[in-house]
Amino acid sequence: MREPSAVTGPILRYKKRADVRLAVQRWGSGPADLLYIHGLQSHGGWLAETGPALAGRGIRVSVPDRRGSGRSSGPRGHLADAATVLEDYAAHLADTVAAGRAPITVVGQSFGGSILAALVATGRVPVGVRIVFCAPALGQQRARLDEAARERARHRTGTAYSVVGLDDRQYTNLPRYLRAMANDGLMVRMVTDSFRAVMIEIEDLYLRAGAEPWAGRPVHVVLPEQDPIIDLAASTQVLQELAPQARIHRLKTVYHYVEFTDVRQAYWDWLAGVTHAGV
Repeated sequence: MREPSAVTGPILRYKKRADVRLAVQRWGSGPADLLYIHGLQSHGGWLAETGPALAGRGIRVSVPDRRGSGRSSGPRGHLADAATVLEDYAAHLADTVAAGRAPITVVGQSFGGSILAALVATGRVPVGVRIVFCAPALGQQRARLDEAARERARHRTGTAYSVVGLDDRQYTNLPRYLRAMANDGLMVRMVTDSFRAVMIEIEDLYLRAGAEPWAGRPVHVVLPEQDPIIDLAASTQVLQELAPQARIHRLKTVYHYVEFTDVRQAYWDWLAGVTHAGV
C-alpha cells in the first residue's frame, strides 16, 4: 500500500505454519499487547498509521496477514477450511501470551471479527484476554442468505474465483485513502468458493456455541453510526445473543473502515484506553 506512509515503519517477521509462511507486522514495545485480526480485503499494510499511533500510546501491536492475504503465502483469496485459519490465529495469540506481558487485547475488524468470535467459541482465546470488535461482520451470512442458500454455499468448496463486489468508497470518502486502496496490489479483490464456504463455517461455529464461552469475558465494540458494508442490526443482535455484557462505543462516521476516516484519532484514543485499562 503506497500511501499514506507510516511515521514509524513496522518490523516484518514471518511465522512458518506447515504449508505457508505467515507475515506479521509489529510496532512498538510498550507494556500492553494488542493482536489485530484484519478483515476480508485488508491486510497489515492498512495499519500503517494505526500501528505507530498505538505504539505511541504504549502498546505493542502485532498484525498477522491471513494466509492467502497481504504478504503471507498461500493461494490468494483462498481458505481451505475454518480449522486451518483459526489455528493460524491461535498460534499468533499463543506467541503473544508467551511473551508474558499484560494486558493482552485482541481486535477483530470486519471479517476479522467473525474469526475472533469463532476463536472464542472454540476455546482458543484464554480467559482474561480483552476482546474488541471493530465494525464486526457478525451474523452476516445468516442475515443475507436463507438456510437453503447457506447450505448450497457450504458445499461449494472449489477454487473457482468470484469478485468480492465491494466498492472502495464504502470504506472511506477521503481521497488519500482511496488512492492508497486503488494502488494496493495486496488488497483481496477476489475470493474462492471455498473462502465463501469457510465464512459460513466460521459463523456457524460461534452461533452454535452460544453465550457460554463468553461468560465473564470483557468485550468491547466500536461501531460507525452507519455502515455501508456491514448489516449493523444483524451484528448487534449477535452480540446481544453471545455477549450481552459487551460495551458498545459509536463513532461519528458513516464509513466502514474507521481507521481511514476523520474519526481515526478518536478511535485510537478509545482503543488505547480499552487496551490499557479495560474500561
